[in-house]
Amino acid sequence: MNRVPGRVSMLPETARRKVHETEQRLDHWDAYIRSVYVTILVIMAYLLGYEFDLIGPIHGGVAVVGALWAAATVLSVYKDDRVATRESFFSTMGSTFLGVAVALVYLFWFPPHMWGLALMIILAMLISQAVGLADRGRQVVSALLIIVIFSHLNAANPWINAAMRTAEVLIGAGVGLLGGYFGEKLPGLDKRKP
Repeated sequence: MNRVPGRVSMLPETARRKVHETEQRLDHWDAYIRSVYVTILVIMAYLLGYEFDLIGPIHGGVAVVGALWAAATVLSVYKDDRVATRESFFSTMGSTFLGVAVALVYLFWFPPHMWGLALMIILAMLISQAVGLADRGRQVVSALLIIVIFSHLNAANPWINAAMRTAEVLIGAGVGLLGGYFGEKLPGLDKRKP
């Protein structure tokens, strides 16, 4: 008989302990707010990129891919404070312009062969390191590859493909930049030490 009341009295203690543990985990609610905020930014960039790509009659069929490119750009630009976001914005745009330039050189003056593309990737990496891009060329190569892929999938002029991809990056980077400026006031784990 004593065991039954003991179990009953343990149940509230166990429940209290579980509630306390859950409260401790949820005490960092600011991380959830920041995650929701970044998700909203990504969705905004996706929708803007999608609408932009529908305007271009050449790329209507691949609007979803362009929209995803814009959405992914938000994640590379957005940071928790406006200074880091601004630096990331300019770095991303610089990397994109360099990637576009290298892609156009490849598409206009090199035969569509794996070795030519490999040479252009190496060249893009070396140039980005020489000019001191922070990501050591990863974004440059990403821009280069996405433009080459779209140009091989779509018979449109490479200039149009490059312009569309650059505009999608600009959309995503712009959303990330604005998000960094407005989101700086949101609570964040970087502002508070437990």
